Amino acid sequence: MSVSNVSTWVIISIVVLFLLLIPGIDHGLWGPDEPRVAGICAGMARTNDYIVPHLNGKPFLEKPPLYYAVAAVSGSLLSVGGDVPYRLVSLLFAVLTIIAACAIASHRDGVVTGIIAGGILASSVGFFMLSRQVQVDIALVFGVVLAMYAYLEAVDSSSAKYSIVLGFAVGISFMAKGFIGPALIAASIMIDTLRRRNLAIVWRIKPQFIIMCMGIIVVPWIIALWDRGGWAFLREAIVVNNLMRFTGAPEGAALGHQHGPLYYFIRFPLGFLPWTLLFIPAFISSLKNFRNDPYLSWFIGPFLLLAAASTKRGIYLVPLYPAAACMTAQWFAQARYMKWDNFLVKITWGIAVAGCFVPFAGIFLGIPVTGLILAILALSSMALITRFRMKHIGTLPLVLIMSIALTANAFVYYTYMKPHKDYLGFARQAMAIAGSKEIVMLSPNEAMRGVLPLVTGNKHRVVSSPDDIRENGIYIWADKDDSILRSLKQRAGVEILLERKMIYSGCRTARLAIISGIHGSDARSRGEGMASSTQFIRTASYE
Repeated sequence: MSVSNVSTWVIISIVVLFLLLIPGIDHGLWGPDEPRVAGICAGMARTNDYIVPHLNGKPFLEKPPLYYAVAAVSGSLLSVGGDVPYRLVSLLFAVLTIIAACAIASHRDGVVTGIIAGGILASSVGFFMLSRQVQVDIALVFGVVLAMYAYLEAVDSSSAKYSIVLGFAVGISFMAKGFIGPALIAASIMIDTLRRRNLAIVWRIKPQFIIMCMGIIVVPWIIALWDRGGWAFLREAIVVNNLMRFTGAPEGAALGHQHGPLYYFIRFPLGFLPWTLLFIPAFISSLKNFRNDPYLSWFIGPFLLLAAASTKRGIYLVPLYPAAACMTAQWFAQARYMKWDNFLVKITWGIAVAGCFVPFAGIFLGIPVTGLILAILALSSMALITRFRMKHIGTLPLVLIMSIALTANAFVYYTYMKPHKDYLGFARQAMAIAGSKEIVMLSPNEAMRGVLPLVTGNKHRVVSSPDDIRENGIYIWADKDDSILRSLKQRAGVEILLERKMIYSGCRTARLAIISGIHGSDARSRGEGMASSTQFIRTASYE
């Protein structure tokens, strides 16, 4: 195939991958994680405290501050009280991750295979969703894939510059999410050493440079954290939220997400859709050729480590996706399919083609114009790509059509779901209704503690439970099963000003309400003022 043809497909691929980044860029803040993370980023942007993350004014030491700090800079430059500035940071880390995956596969199997690897990664459901979430894990994914790139280059060349890059990658992974980042990288290198049966690799990658460069990033933060809060801060950030969560110790297990050892055997196939069927023969091929496969260790090592951990979530697997994408692209490049392999490829083609029709569902979801336009664009793009498909270009058209289908469907999905999941829109509406009156957070989950200070720029008072309410006022909460609302109605007058069903794991109903009739000295002394507040709020709610 001529150079000009390759260049044409490279340009087309870049355009498609760019379009893949656009859907959902302004979908608001969805629970359970985005409101909390965005609130921390906004707090950091307003206080310029890049050492200790804060949630509603209190230290929140669950993760190191790398993602929060980068997002805080973005928020300071664009808009502290929005969602897009923080989501752009996630997309930045996602783009860097895709570029690294492309570079890894291109170096070994050519430019086309590199683009295929990047396209598979970008269009895998788990990576696609994480890349447009305001969530720290995407920074960890970048740190791991950068380490993968640097390690493979260091082994091949023994160049000190790649060992330096590897050290910085380890530091980035730690500052993104703590010890789990370096642990994932170490597990990969350990399995790779066993795979190659060559312990000399440990010295070949120059560990002294790796440790030094990691220390340049990590040590200053640890010292600063100690200076700010002593052992209490270090224990919370490193011992409780890293070691105890990993081992399932009681204090760490109380933070949630506890699952059994088989959990990821279900979650990975779901998260790597729509490429799961093709990953199966690719993985088998890599196992058969494990002595020469550069990607296998970067999948098996982290998978075993994460499976052994007590705390599990589907997004924790995304650092494995770059290796899985490169593995699948490498299998594509071999172009020697068995009978069942061809069958799986045909099924995946069917998924891609069918995906171009799915946006028509917008017609039945109340967004007919959006659904119709996106379906027509997806089908037109598919027709053009298949028309100019070349046998020497491999399976790149499949990857491009799958990416286009995902882009079109994502536009429909985010447009339809935004009103049902967006805490940011709810918080803004609540502030418009309350006006200048104080809003107190009742039994707040982390989503509410993040999004309300993000919108107002202030720290809000918190009441732990309905039994602790001592004064009339305006309260906001997110109720999972209406238990808070029932408790309130048993002891006070409740006038609902705003409520919205938030659809996500463990659906909650977010509510803003006037609570009155509380008996106590504070309530009696504020009763007259509350009457005028009620009058104002009712007026504001009708505007």
